[in-house]
Amino acid sequence: MTYRCRVLRRLRLVLAPRWIALHLLSIVLIVAMVLLGRWQLDVSNAKHFNIQNFGYAIQWWAFSGFVVVMWVRVLRDAGERADGGSRADGGPQNAESVAAADEPVAYRRYVMPQSSDSRPSTDDPVLTDYNDYLARLDADARVRGGAEGTAR
Repeated sequence: MTYRCRVLRRLRLVLAPRWIALHLLSIVLIVAMVLLGRWQLDVSNAKHFNIQNFGYAIQWWAFSGFVVVMWVRVLRDAGERADGGSRADGGPQNAESVAAADEPVAYRRYVMPQSSDSRPSTDDPVLTDYNDYLARLDADARVRGGAEGTAR
């Protein structure tokens, strides 16, 4: 695929109606946060350089930078998906990574925790042996505790 074709495909993707809404939202957020940072800086100057308000100004500008970074990442990821899964450095992915990306995520069934009063299932012989071992240790400790308690 040529570079020109790839650029046109990404441009067509970026100018889709749902993306235009994302662009407008991002621009509104960036402008609002820059203006809020400017306002906090004015408040800081009005209070003869109040460090708290100056920190808030820096914070608003950092938030707007975060919006820019995430906006670029979302657009880049969408463009890579439109290109058919090519990597960010321009090289093709290997067939294994493309196949792994197409596999559904493994679903793990939720297992409800059991009460300590109920007996665990005896499906696992190792677990059954371990529980029997713990029961013997508990019984031995009770016998020893009872014998030591009477000797005193």
